Amino acid sequence: MNVVVNFMTQRFPFFIVAYFAIQIIIRLLTSSIVVLDESEQIMLSQYFSLGYNEQPPLYTWLQMGVFKVFGISVFGLALLKNILLCLTYLYIYKLGLLLLNDKPKASLGALSLMLIPQLVWDAQVDQTHTVLLTTATTLTLYYFFKIAIENASVSNFVLFGIFSGVGLMAKYNFILVLIALGIMALLIKEFRIQFYNKRLIISMGIALVFVLPHFIWFISHLDIATHRTIERMNVGHTGSALSNFFKGSLDLVVSCIVFLTPFWMIFVILFRKKFAFSFNTHAKALLGYSIIIFIFLFVMVAMSGTTHIKERWLQPYLVFVPLFLFLHVSSLEGDKNIQKYISLILIASVSVASVVLIRPFTIDMRGKPTRAAYPFVQLTQKIQEKVQDTDKLLIYAEDKYLGGNMKLFFPNATVITPSLPNQPYVLNSRLVVIWENDKPLTFIQMVQDKDYNCSQEVEKIPFQHSTKLFYTAHYMICEKVK
Repeated sequence: MNVVVNFMTQRFPFFIVAYFAIQIIIRLLTSSIVVLDESEQIMLSQYFSLGYNEQPPLYTWLQMGVFKVFGISVFGLALLKNILLCLTYLYIYKLGLLLLNDKPKASLGALSLMLIPQLVWDAQVDQTHTVLLTTATTLTLYYFFKIAIENASVSNFVLFGIFSGVGLMAKYNFILVLIALGIMALLIKEFRIQFYNKRLIISMGIALVFVLPHFIWFISHLDIATHRTIERMNVGHTGSALSNFFKGSLDLVVSCIVFLTPFWMIFVILFRKKFAFSFNTHAKALLGYSIIIFIFLFVMVAMSGTTHIKERWLQPYLVFVPLFLFLHVSSLEGDKNIQKYISLILIASVSVASVVLIRPFTIDMRGKPTRAAYPFVQLTQKIQEKVQDTDKLLIYAEDKYLGGNMKLFFPNATVITPSLPNQPYVLNSRLVVIWENDKPLTFIQMVQDKDYNCSQEVEKIPFQHSTKLFYTAHYMICEKVK
């Protein structure tokens, strides 16, 4: 066990790169189809735009680049996501080295992320923009502290500007990170001297170049860019403004605790005796940053009236908490609790990987299919047999989940869906309309009015690894009358 502990704490970068390489392999072994957020990325990556929906477009642009190299594939999706997650862990570790100059503590601060379900499970299963936001936040924090405590060089300000721009183009709530860092730097004299100098203009200029084209799109598409976000924040508005504020504030606190569970419980059990608050500049800076972030979050709860806070919304703001707590732990040299802690981390990561691998085969036991169990391989084979030439095929899918999987298996087709706005398309001589629940009557009528003959088909196919549950898909194959 000592060998494993030494490898994970003294050779952390090698361990974490190997870990995420294994995660890519596991993703390829478990399913050949894509899940919800992945489906959206496949749909959006069909065309370039300065904006697509309520999320900034950077993740989609990155995914388009990966698809250009590796083709539209599950591998391309898994590769981008796991590179970003790997960078998050690596830069939490690098931030730990910068603040602590202590490899074991820096490693434990990063490895602790494996005890946070949102990062070890949800981020792998079905996150995209939040993964990029978390990575950008980690990189921005690192280069902020690099400037503030070590080297206020032009290159570090350039990198701070780049990753600030990346964060703003990942998700809009990244603006809170920049505001909190800016205020915190004003409050600490050493940081104020290092951070607020003429080189900061370079960072601001770079971030502006990143953001300006999309900002222009945002202003001219306000409804598309904000409608769904406002809808989500309005969920649960049932009482007065004051009662909604109390409900939202309580939910914010509970969500923070849930997000950090079980990490915080294990940390308290194993390291409470060595924990003592340190009031050095680094610790005060991280604490001040956190307080500022959460003041703004409570203000947003009050202003929006939202009463439901999702844990993943807090991910970029809480990702550094394990490292922050290890800042306050005294020397761990020779501490046997490190072995226990590493053992629990390994158990957690192996357990998650095992569940991911085994879950597809338990569908009949659970009586409910997961997104990864849909039989799109068999369905697209049946459609292929009837359509044959799919090079200029237009597919109209009921939703983005169905549409993304159609595009995965018909990479040369154009796939559109009513759940994504402003998709460019051309009515070709042959098209397929496909749905599971709601027949798109309006689109079908429009097609028939343009002299298309359509024939309807129904396929009933068992879900993957199931003998009891069946998926029913309806589709129409339409040909232009010559």
